[in-house]
Amino acid sequence: MRLLRTTLAAAALTLLALSTPSIASAQGLPTDAMQARVDSIIATHGGEQVAWNEISWDQGAVVATLSPESEVSSRSISALAAGNCESGRYCAYSRINYGGDKLTFSACPATNTSFGAIGQARSISNNRGSSTVRAYAGTTLKNTISTGSGAANVTGITRITCS
Repeated sequence: MRLLRTTLAAAALTLLALSTPSIASAQGLPTDAMQARVDSIIATHGGEQVAWNEISWDQGAVVATLSPESEVSSRSISALAAGNCESGRYCAYSRINYGGDKLTFSACPATNTSFGAIGQARSISNNRGSSTVRAYAGTTLKNTISTGSGAANVTGITRITCS
């Protein structure tokens, strides 16, 4: 009987140990791969880690939210209406249709408009209460995005501003 209890206790501990990484991932806790991405971006672009998948610059005026590697390659266009870019902000995304890694800008104009932290901007949304967001390729104006709208598929964007 004692051997059976010992075996059951060992099996329970083994199952608990094996399930812990799954529980950590489900709760949004850092993974080694995500932490390596965060560390690499901070080493290259500066900033401060503020969450397991977020980096902040300019006292929070710019925030990069990194998508988990397992995220689907693109989201539906309805993501903008669902509040993907927080109210009062404008956002740039690394994938079309407002998916992938996201840079959120709260200041207008933000002082950090480099997309280096997310690689490139492939879609942009403007969820500010007023103003327009302009997307440029160098000095050439590529898109003007009014309040409450976005550009789901952009290419060649090197910076964005708002007014």
